[in-house]
Amino acid sequence: MQFPTNRQSAARLCVAAFVLALAGCAGNSAIQPDRAVFSLDGNYQRFTFAQPIEQTFDTAVKVFKEAGYKIDVADRATGQISGMRGNTGDRNSSTDKGLKFYALVLPAAGGQSQVGVKIVQTVERGMIVNKTRTEIIVADAQMYQYLFQRIANVNAGQVAPGLTGPAATEPGAIR
Repeated sequence: MQFPTNRQSAARLCVAAFVLALAGCAGNSAIQPDRAVFSLDGNYQRFTFAQPIEQTFDTAVKVFKEAGYKIDVADRATGQISGMRGNTGDRNSSTDKGLKFYALVLPAAGGQSQVGVKIVQTVERGMIVNKTRTEIIVADAQMYQYLFQRIANVNAGQVAPGLTGPAATEPGAIR
């Protein structure tokens, strides 16, 4: 049995450090997310507001920021907004679940605006090397209803009273 020399050990250590550094660079945070996720499909919940798109866009960004989302895209020219939020439990929670959202603010008839939102729950499993992320589209109508009510109440200068008020539309429906 032959033991590695100091030179061989140093070379292996350098290779291991390089591999770990390279693995760290292959993180999940893209500089610019793929714009294909913004194409409206049946997974987006939509709601129409009686206000201009600029006001709705600003309000939607504000509501998501207040909810603790880190906004990664806020493009007024295209109406695209997206962001991510880590641990969805208490601040000291060790959960591996998070939330992402994709939103489009579009013009609607008569000077109104429409917001389409898709919320995705992320669940991470595994260690650094074999880490996997599962994404599940959230289809809870009450959650979207609450979100649309928050946007409406910020525009009206009110505090969200709960789930009363505008109802979330069916997936893919336009109101």
